[in-house]
Amino acid sequence: ITRDGKRCRTDDANSSDEDVDDSQPELVDTTTSVQPKNPGWVIQAWSCNATANEEARRSSGVEPMYDTARQIGRCSTEYPDQTRALAYGVIFRGFDPENRPDYIAEYYSEDVEARMVYLVWARYFPELEDHLEYLAENPALILHLGNYVKTIAGKVRSDDLGRLNHDIVTYSRLEDPNDILQRHSNRGFQDPRTGRLLCPVRYLKEFEAKPAHTCFLFKDHHYKLFSYDFPSFMSDLSRGRDISLADPDDREAGFLRGPLLVSYYKAIFCGRSSVYGKGSSRGQQSVAVKYGMTEVNIHSIAYVALLARSVLGSDAVWRDRDSKHWQAPSFVHAVMDLAHKSPSWKQATTMWWNKQVFGTEDDDDSETERELQESDYYKIIAQRTARNASLIPALELPAEEFQAIEQPSDT
Repeated sequence: ITRDGKRCRTDDANSSDEDVDDSQPELVDTTTSVQPKNPGWVIQAWSCNATANEEARRSSGVEPMYDTARQIGRCSTEYPDQTRALAYGVIFRGFDPENRPDYIAEYYSEDVEARMVYLVWARYFPELEDHLEYLAENPALILHLGNYVKTIAGKVRSDDLGRLNHDIVTYSRLEDPNDILQRHSNRGFQDPRTGRLLCPVRYLKEFEAKPAHTCFLFKDHHYKLFSYDFPSFMSDLSRGRDISLADPDDREAGFLRGPLLVSYYKAIFCGRSSVYGKGSSRGQQSVAVKYGMTEVNIHSIAYVALLARSVLGSDAVWRDRDSKHWQAPSFVHAVMDLAHKSPSWKQATTMWWNKQVFGTEDDDDSETERELQESDYYKIIAQRTARNASLIPALELPAEEFQAIEQPSDT
């Protein structure tokens, strides 16, 4: 298959610009040459209806698919073409990486995005990979599920906005004794406290010197905010005690490592109590626990940054556009493109986030190996080996027995 042919096949399954009416489940085509591994899965997939309430979802058995659609939205944002992503996974199932069109992309292309978002689908959507061959024979179901997840992604964003909005002042560590910032219209560049968090790093020194004046310049659009400008809360500015000491020329240092951004992320994915270093409280499970999250992805960081930017702003209504030069899809693309162009930075950033959110990180292999050799298990093995060697110097263990000693049994 040529590369052009691959892209053509992907595009053929893309969603159209027309709205799809999914209010009624469509009939399942039972004449396909590939039968589903689980016929019930197909029925449930066709029954996915973005307008259904909880009672209807439970009665039709689609609640698990609805839940995972929400998580896919959080971990990919609402802006990628979900239909294209699912089609990509179907078309290129089983392909070696070097034979996929995303393999040699030098920037965050549509192919790269499709691949990244499909990995989120594969991680969360129930029984998806068991039905890729069936989906290949039923492109209408790909379109149906893609549109369903896209719609649900918009709804979960609205829910998460409310979750973050309630305590944003506390999460941001802002003093607000008179509750001025509880009113949404008082936030953003209407107030230097929130204005500083939204201000791009390149303007921070000026902002610190003249906060009220700089806020006016932003409000009056003398200073433009572009999609490629990142709010200061997204960066770690702890290189000095004063925000003015941040180096505006070193934009990469601390980027995506802002302590407040971590707090916002924890509030959404781990629950309010986790922001303050407390264990989970009784009641509803956190998002991370519910979905078995064990790691952070860059898309989900961008998702939380979008939520925080909106909640810290003065507009109480979510908008995909903010003035002439800022658009949410372009903002997400800029973050993802930076990550794609530097795999080492992406890996280091992800490892750092995993440690902050889940308390885990992938340590250096050699250091891990050294620590492992000091564990009780390996020390006992070493002592036994030393004793046996002193008693029977000429005896050597067979390779199979040696491997059995070296590796703990799973049973």
